[in-house]
Amino acid sequence: MIESIRVLFVTANPNLAEQVISSIRSRGCAVRPEQVDDGEGLTTALRETRFEVVVFTEPGLNLARSDVDAALQASGRRTPLVLMTERPEEERLPDYEAGVFAVVDHQLVELTAILTLRAADSLHLRQQIKRMENSLQESERRSQLLLDNSRDAIAYIHDGMHVYANASWRERFGVDDPDDIEGLPLMDLVAPDSRDDLKRFLRSYQEGSEEAMAQHFQLRTLDGEAFEAELHLSSTTVEGEAATQVQLSSGEDKELAQKIDYLSQRDLVTGLYNRQYFQDAIETTRTRAAETEKPFALLTVAVDHFPEIRANAGMSGADLMLADVGQIIESHFPETAVIARLEAERFGVLLPEAQQAAAEERLNALQEAIASRVFEVGTLSTHGSVSAGGVIADETAPDTEELLAQTDRALEDAVKAGGGTHRFYRPAEGELTQAQLDQQWKNRILEALEENRLELRYQPVVNLHGADRPRYSVFVRLLDADGTVHEPVEFLPSAERTEVATRIDRWILRHALAVLARQLKKDSRTQFFLKLTNGSLGDPSVLTWLNDDLHALRIPADNVVVELKEPTIVTHLKPAMNAGRGLKEMHSHLCVDDFGNGLKPFQLLQHLDADHIKLDASFVKNLAESEENQETIREYTEAAHAKGKQVIVPHIEDASALAVLYGLNVNLVQGFFLQAPMPEPDFDFESV
Repeated sequence: MIESIRVLFVTANPNLAEQVISSIRSRGCAVRPEQVDDGEGLTTALRETRFEVVVFTEPGLNLARSDVDAALQASGRRTPLVLMTERPEEERLPDYEAGVFAVVDHQLVELTAILTLRAADSLHLRQQIKRMENSLQESERRSQLLLDNSRDAIAYIHDGMHVYANASWRERFGVDDPDDIEGLPLMDLVAPDSRDDLKRFLRSYQEGSEEAMAQHFQLRTLDGEAFEAELHLSSTTVEGEAATQVQLSSGEDKELAQKIDYLSQRDLVTGLYNRQYFQDAIETTRTRAAETEKPFALLTVAVDHFPEIRANAGMSGADLMLADVGQIIESHFPETAVIARLEAERFGVLLPEAQQAAAEERLNALQEAIASRVFEVGTLSTHGSVSAGGVIADETAPDTEELLAQTDRALEDAVKAGGGTHRFYRPAEGELTQAQLDQQWKNRILEALEENRLELRYQPVVNLHGADRPRYSVFVRLLDADGTVHEPVEFLPSAERTEVATRIDRWILRHALAVLARQLKKDSRTQFFLKLTNGSLGDPSVLTWLNDDLHALRIPADNVVVELKEPTIVTHLKPAMNAGRGLKEMHSHLCVDDFGNGLKPFQLLQHLDADHIKLDASFVKNLAESEENQETIREYTEAAHAKGKQVIVPHIEDASALAVLYGLNVNLVQGFFLQAPMPEPDFDFESV
């Protein structure tokens, strides 16, 4: 997932830009925005800064989309453009034809945010592909150097003709001029009696038969000198075109080389391929799937109750059973399948160009055959069964390890179903829609509230310039029924979208204030920073029940600081202003959290009388090395101090960041380097 993006807003409506920024940030991505509203500003911004996305809002500007296109082209950037417009859909086709990434109605803020993130992701993928292409070109250059200087005789063949041959190949066949080899038929270097064998050999290789990898032939040089040698075939590419690499065996230590090659690919217990070979075969099959446009099947087959079998039969007896199972698996799949022992009792089966129905049919037959077999393991005779998990995939599938993990999850489902059966992979929770995930979290949150499975944590907020009073930022954790602990970032966004965040806020305030009341008996200066979500801002009674709780627990309002996130304030400005005024009347304090990623963040403070600003965590990333982040923090700190605000910097992870912030005159800091959130507010501030 993208952690941070730079977005240029070309707009006359900064409030609309702020709403888009807020929506992006609510999806877990930090935003570094800039805004321009004329051609000169656009040109300057593109010249000075590299943006991931440009968002252009047509209404109110004297700029056309073509002006933005021209500015992007002049800057040499291929930055994706998201266009917000009032024009009807039938008038938007020319924008797409001109290369615009997305065209959105100017009122659809959430959709604009989603498409902006996708545009940034698209740019990153293009950049990644370019880097990979460059890396491939460098690898091919080095490979070419190795080929040119190799002592092994190697040639590349396309449509039966030579397209390349190294010096060793040319020397062996008596070709003096390198130019003479290009276009020379391979058949010209084969004795007449062996040419039909070569045709069958090449045809068999092209059809994917592994027996066609190597074969002996009677060859001859251009001068007619005959000799015997073995040809080894493998696939390659030449200038993007598929070709065949032909290697001439030197004949030296051939038997040893074959043994080494065999051992490097095989599992010694079963004689099947090993995991490394299997993984390489998956990668090759994914590549071929792109050419054939046909899916493939990947299966993991496991012997049921194998630990008990091994305990009863011993290691040697269990190995004998695994060898027998491996042979049965081999007999139930076609020659084109790749079968391997992955680990312990698990086998892998790779079926090129296979549909689920065909794979299931073979699995059914396999499971019946094993269930009816009596295995002789040492002095014991036993029945056995196997479970299997599978996945159907194509070239768009995730990487090999993830594919194997998917088959493992499907296998676990088969085992849970009692064993001796099979299951195919279905998307897990992480692949559900956002609405489905939100509903799941809502149910878990409501259960946790009902069963009191929320817990508070307290992280000290430390004054960099000497201890003045104990301060704690209060966090919440959600515990599942099995004891799994969840951080707020996991469940609070869903809580806000499903309107249960207000109930969490009330739980936090009620329990945190009770702890604060006890803490004030130890130190009357203690101050808690308590967070409110946008759900509570929409509730006009929020300040009433906060004030009632303070009076009931006899807590001075000065000991409480309410935190509101900057994106929440931007999208709920009027309720936030009302909350700010109410807190002042109560003599409590306000802190703007995640501060600094809006277009003009200090404009918020003209509407909101905050006592503290807590900078966004993105400014702390690589702080010791990032002069840009240091300068931003310096500017924000000086501006905040000029307005009488204190500056808090969170997420301090190392001493170098602490040293930099001290020199920037920041007031307060918090983070794991100082202290992780604690179950109780008992930090020794005097020791810092």
